[in-house]
Amino acid sequence: MFVGIDDTDSLMGGCTTYLAAVLLEKLGTTYKENIEETGKPPKKWVHHQYPRLIRLNPNTPYRTRGNGAVAFHTPDENIGDIQESVLKSVEEHSHLKDRNTNPGVIFLRDHSKMPLLKKFYQKTVSELVSIKYAEKTAEKADADIYKFNDGRGIIGALAAVGADLSGDKTFELLAYRVKENYGRKKEIDEESVFRMDEATSPETFHNIDPETKKILITPHGHDPVYCGIRGETAEAVKKAWDLIKPLEEIERTQVFVSNQATDAHLREKKISCIKPYDCVIAEGLVKEEPWAIKGGHVFFTLVDGDSAIDCAAYEPTGDLRATVRELVAGDRVKAYGGVGRYRKTINMEKLEILELKEKTRVTAPLCCNRRMSSAGKDRGYKCRRCGRRAGEEAAVEEKINRKIRGGLYEVPPRARRHLSKPLQRMFRE
Repeated sequence: MFVGIDDTDSLMGGCTTYLAAVLLEKLGTTYKENIEETGKPPKKWVHHQYPRLIRLNPNTPYRTRGNGAVAFHTPDENIGDIQESVLKSVEEHSHLKDRNTNPGVIFLRDHSKMPLLKKFYQKTVSELVSIKYAEKTAEKADADIYKFNDGRGIIGALAAVGADLSGDKTFELLAYRVKENYGRKKEIDEESVFRMDEATSPETFHNIDPETKKILITPHGHDPVYCGIRGETAEAVKKAWDLIKPLEEIERTQVFVSNQATDAHLREKKISCIKPYDCVIAEGLVKEEPWAIKGGHVFFTLVDGDSAIDCAAYEPTGDLRATVRELVAGDRVKAYGGVGRYRKTINMEKLEILELKEKTRVTAPLCCNRRMSSAGKDRGYKCRRCGRRAGEEAAVEEKINRKIRGGLYEVPPRARRHLSKPLQRMFRE
């Protein structure tokens, strides 16, 4: 049986991945042993020896703090007891008094329904999906759904079970604190993190922001998570954890297989087809010179035929803003990112330059090995050395070397979303 859970946390605390780790211990000795001894899910549900951490559409207005749902497989024995245990644990660990916490749980026994849920996942990770649509999908899949409060979490729960990880996937080891340390500053030997990054990169990633030297594995928040290490394999994140020196007590650790850092959310779309809250890759021409607004945010307008949309490189995107400033009208580019409620702007995660337009400037002609001077408005040019004159038509069009080249540009790790695929992973492929 497959179990999916989502939306158990709030801004004040809680953590769906921690709930999954606790449940897995409660339901068996370890997740891997439980599966191997009592039954295996279909081969297409890859890496089933690890529970799933599935990040969802980062643009949805209903996103939770970590925006991730979990799923795992249990033996098809004592189903009633397992369901009762899961639901009881969800009720105990969820912040149900918070009106924005709306847990959802699904149980799926029919493995043949996976293609239906895969399609649901692909839509959920890139678009805005309704509870009604999730309920209809669950009914078609013969899945049991349980809703707490308004139950919006059934959307993520269904998506987590149906997520297609048969291609690109990553892993994350999450370490959890003891309860008395929730909300306190994370105590960690920072030098050990730098040494770990040097020893395990590129098999692990997003450990440190290279520009600011900020440690990225210890998130803020009043929740159980002490740190999270992301990598290419389960072995890589386990090795990295062994190299870190926590300076506080750790309650438990859990490895998840995930869609993080895979660009699973992005879909190529024509500008005219983009809807609110979509995650897109949109291609077109730069309409005009980029512009900046207060706060250091830089924008340009992307056009495709009669359709246009603004693209933004916000202040946290660092050097990506400098790249955007170098664009000129006529450059052909692709903007990777998400749009908000009003479909006005793509908040860029990556920028791909496909074709650069030649950039020129008009200068005065040469005479006596130096530039001639203006002879006045609409009166052409005059050489100050020999007195020679030339008309306006003598002006010279000069090519300007562009500071940017074709290729992909990305935001720095400190500004990167969970699902955004870093260039280092693309280059590995």
